[in-house]
Amino acid sequence: MVNKRSFFGGHPSYFRQEIIPILRIFEIRRKRILRKIIKIVFFISLLTITIFILLSFELIYPTLAVVLLPVVVAIFAFAYRQLTKEYKEEFKKQVITAVVNFFDSTLQYDPHGLVSESQFLQSGLFDASPDRYRGEDRVSGVLDKTRIEFSEIHAEYKSQRVDSDGSTHTSWHTIFKGLFFVADFNKQIKGTTVVLPDVAERLFGGLGKFLQNIQKIGRHPELITLEDPAFEKYFVVYGDDQNEARYILTPNLMERIVSFRERTGQKIRLSFCGQNVYLAIPSDHDMFEASVFRTLWSKSLIKSYVDDMAMAIGVVEELNLNRRVWTKG
Repeated sequence: MVNKRSFFGGHPSYFRQEIIPILRIFEIRRKRILRKIIKIVFFISLLTITIFILLSFELIYPTLAVVLLPVVVAIFAFAYRQLTKEYKEEFKKQVITAVVNFFDSTLQYDPHGLVSESQFLQSGLFDASPDRYRGEDRVSGVLDKTRIEFSEIHAEYKSQRVDSDGSTHTSWHTIFKGLFFVADFNKQIKGTTVVLPDVAERLFGGLGKFLQNIQKIGRHPELITLEDPAFEKYFVVYGDDQNEARYILTPNLMERIVSFRERTGQKIRLSFCGQNVYLAIPSDHDMFEASVFRTLWSKSLIKSYVDDMAMAIGVVEELNLNRRVWTKG
């Protein structure tokens, strides 16, 4: 497995031979699209100014202006989408695929794919079930001995309220937004063990333990107590079986989870269920996105794609998943 440092330093030939020729083509396309967008913005700006001038001299009715302005905005949004849609799709297919293949040529990248909703639910990491489930940028394959799959996921549930006039209002609430990762744990797990961010104990001390016990209702039967202060600083564990949870969460694995938590700085969630380990890393950052407003010759841009990929597949190494200490039952 390669790392992000070797992408620029250890294997300059790959970047020069595989990435730069693609970037050169897309940079030309990007500039061409940007020039068209600037022309459209200029035209729409003139049209908007004209509407306001006509309105100020009362040469058009205010109601007409109210109708025309949203139409102008809609025209721009439509034109922008049409100009950039194909560019962004082709960029992912060629540039991002090349980045993914640099890490491991056997990995499959699907810009429109996502980890299935059934896998998301199977993880047991969240109480709410999604009413709207979306995602993209699915990567799948086998790293050494470990089958992996990950993608961006945005899961939401909706709530409705009826106001005093009898009108129904629908609101959407995020359950999870970020990177959702599934890997083979190489052991048939009988129950479910869930590792969640621990907010209660850090905020409320002894009272936090009481709140944790209340929180377990509706999730999993057991609050698992582990003798690892560094781990319990960040996490609280629930599960179906105390012994199995302790068997899974060895001192070495807990140390690795803490290290990954500190390195990412994110409130990660993990679960162990069936044959899989599930990992949810929250983020508002969209992976692998291309922008026509940013040059492709920026090293920091490519580095951001490499960093995203390195963090995702680095889970296998961080959690030592290729070490086959168990056999499947």
